[in-house]
Amino acid sequence: MSAARPLTILRAIAVTATLPLLLTACGYGSEAKKDDAKKANVAADGAKKLSAPEVRIGYFPNLTHATALVGIQEGLIAKELGATAIKPQTFNAGPSEIEALNGGSLDIGFIG
Repeated sequence: MSAARPLTILRAIAVTATLPLLLTACGYGSEAKKDDAKKANVAADGAKKLSAPEVRIGYFPNLTHATALVGIQEGLIAKELGATAIKPQTFNAGPSEIEALNGGSLDIGFIG
């Protein structure tokens, strides 16, 4: 066996292992629907408001931010926030979300 063969095998394994991660980073076709945004803005009926009337949450609309996607769509975050309304906002890149956080237009950001 030549020395180049194990290196070729290692490269193939590395490409195979990272390919699913690269594909999940593509956010094509995963934008939130208007109905989902309306559901997210509704606060829980009869629940106590937190110190703020609303919480502005930013995230990427792709599989890498499944926590935010599922939490907002299924109402899990709204349940924890009680009567505090959620205002979701999607971003395509980390720098723009960081800028929104630093500029005060977001309260919470899912990044990474």
